[in-house]
Amino acid sequence: MAEAGSVATLTLLGACGFVVLIVLNLVFFLNQEESFSVWLKNATSKQRFLAVLDGLVTIFMGLQFLDILFLLILI
Repeated sequence: MAEAGSVATLTLLGACGFVVLIVLNLVFFLNQEESFSVWLKNATSKQRFLAVLDGLVTIFMGLQFLDILFLLILI
């Protein structure tokens, strides 16, 4: 039974981390004075790489969050 508690704790921490990641992305891009496409044209290659990496991590975390959510609903 102790293992279930640790899994639930990690699930909750992961869900909170995902929400924080989405909020930080939203705040960053809403504070930009230009659109994302204009920013991407003027960005350095390092900034472009980090933007793509951030997008991939966000998508991956979103899918993982949905997987956990559906698993909790089924249990």
